[in-house]
Amino acid sequence: MSVEPYELDREVFNYLQEGVEQINDWQGAASGIAEYVATWGVERFWAMSRSLRLRGGGVPDSANETDEQKRRYFAWGVARVVLCELVQQELQVKAEMDTQDFQNQFRGLDLNQQVLLVDLLMEIADTIQFWTMRLKDAKDSQQPA
Repeated sequence: MSVEPYELDREVFNYLQEGVEQINDWQGAASGIAEYVATWGVERFWAMSRSLRLRGGGVPDSANETDEQKRRYFAWGVARVVLCELVQQELQVKAEMDTQDFQNQFRGLDLNQQVLLVDLLMEIADTIQFWTMRLKDAKDSQQPA
């Protein structure tokens, strides 16, 4: 499986743009995705990104969210959905999987596939961090001083 850097950038950028108006609500949590995955693992990341507040597996509609927790974990949902778009065909990991289904699927993968999934998630987290800062800079430059 090959992932082109531009494809990853494009996917992340497109999803993050949906929440740019509330970027101050989710920027802080976005910066912690890679550290969380490195510390706690992909299974716990999945559980956090699929909280009961984010049923259905999609990216929360940050622009219209009234729930602070949904807005806070907007970028985590983006990371999960982008990961699934990239690996769904090969690894059968779907964004709408609940935590238990994901754990079962993840544990059924061979070690190389597990490492691939984690490495790709870390790359997605870095890409989210990059685009979050660019979007924040652009938004801040448009506001009057």
